[in-house]
Amino acid sequence: MNIKKTLGLGVASAALGLTLVGGGTFAYFSDSAQSTAAFNNGTLSLTSDPAVIVDLSNLKPGDLITRDFKLKNDGSLDIPKVLLKTSSAVTDTNNNNGSHNLKDDIIVTFLNNNDKKQPEVLIISLADLESQSPDLVARKILGTLLGGEKSGIKAGTEDKLTVQFAFKENFQPQNYYQGDKLKLTWNFEASQGAGEFK
Repeated sequence: MNIKKTLGLGVASAALGLTLVGGGTFAYFSDSAQSTAAFNNGTLSLTSDPAVIVDLSNLKPGDLITRDFKLKNDGSLDIPKVLLKTSSAVTDTNNNNGSHNLKDDIIVTFLNNNDKKQPEVLIISLADLESQSPDLVARKILGTLLGGEKSGIKAGTEDKLTVQFAFKENFQPQNYYQGDKLKLTWNFEASQGAGEFK
């Protein structure tokens, strides 16, 4: 019996020793670190200066009106393009315009974008301009050759443009336009550039 007890005690001691050794293999050093992230969205902020580009009365055929205006990027993101959306409404005061449309006889000429050194001229009737969306801040071929700024408006900068309105003279009486009114609305639509890997 003593031998069995001694053997049993030896086996139990060995098992306990193995348990302690086995349990010891799971001991390890540890450490931890934490990081935080912040996301701040950029802003697009486009303004036109002046807000009213042209406000004229007593127009007559043959009149030419030239105005400068600025497109300002007051946001934190660059603006790659600014599309011009045009809408206008004519009030035929005497209901005598017939087939004549004042929008066809107001000619809009974009003389240049001074910052892009873009002297290329876009000449178009107000009626046709309503169906188009020109990019007013694109640098084209001549602007590239003359060293103008790249297309778009960088954050915190502005582009100065010159526009001309002409009341077309067709050298015939245009009495049907007397007293008429035209309300012109220009919306300058800016959009963000493509996303980037950061």
